[in-house]
Amino acid sequence: MATIRDVARRAGVSTYTVSVVLNQAAYVSPELTKRVQKAVRDLDYTINGLARSLQTRRTHTIGMLIPDIANPFYAKVVRGVEDVCKRNGYSLVLGNTYNDPQEQSHYLATLRSKQVEGFLIFVAAGDETEVAALVERKVPVAFLGRRPRSFDADAVTADNRKGTRLGVQYLVGKGHRRIAIITGHFSLTANRDRLAAWKQSLRQTKLPIPTGYACEGDWTADSGYRHALKLLDRRTPPTAILTANFLMMTGVLRALKERGLACPSQVEVMSSDDSEWLDVFQPPISTIVQPSYEMGVQGAELLFKRIRDTNRKPEKIVLEPTLKLRP
Repeated sequence: MATIRDVARRAGVSTYTVSVVLNQAAYVSPELTKRVQKAVRDLDYTINGLARSLQTRRTHTIGMLIPDIANPFYAKVVRGVEDVCKRNGYSLVLGNTYNDPQEQSHYLATLRSKQVEGFLIFVAAGDETEVAALVERKVPVAFLGRRPRSFDADAVTADNRKGTRLGVQYLVGKGHRRIAIITGHFSLTANRDRLAAWKQSLRQTKLPIPTGYACEGDWTADSGYRHALKLLDRRTPPTAILTANFLMMTGVLRALKERGLACPSQVEVMSSDDSEWLDVFQPPISTIVQPSYEMGVQGAELLFKRIRDTNRKPEKIVLEPTLKLRP
């Protein structure tokens, strides 16, 4: 590989001039700049990022941990994060934790060894000791989707209580009186908020809260399928099922198909998540749209604020979900 000395020799300038041109650190005449840039192209020279990070103690890299890369929701969040990273001259390294605390621990250790400058984390269900320690040591961290329970930190979440209320009110307005819900892990704040709003909304409309109508899924299509079968096999099955994400909704639809039940005429399904392909899906399915891209943008901006000032007061941002009706 070509070195900076090779570039300087080719351009007929000093290594200092090459460095200034590449880093845009000071004024260099247009003629010398062109000579350096031509030498860089001719030699296919690339800056040694590792060497630069050792000198500057900056890697211009952040790490991001998500629960499931197969879930379209997280793809939109990542896109928002990447757009902010590009504007700030940073790169993004992604880790897929499968909602497993051990995988989360593995990625945190791996990314810290690579000296990422901060973390964006969808925290896995379970013990928060390790992520709390990062915040305590003033490692720049911002949490997405799921705010921590046991400590204070920068976080961007959606108003899951409002989203669930919108969903229940819509289903009640269509005449449903037996509404079940399938969430993710009950230990996570987002799902506790959904459960609380589901119960509150049913009470406000004078509807019963049947035992077993609140199910703890794990965000996968398979968990939506398994819980839907149990709900449909009850003596008094629900006429509507609200799921906390898109993948679990697809599992519910699979269960309905297996049981020979029509959606929405026999059992209506609604998801706290959305996908573009639902616009052409039959039957039409209404959803609660989570501001996923905006969550990525806001979370990344919070993290860069934290990188610039590790002593600033933690900031909480709550984004508003909306109801998307597909009659």
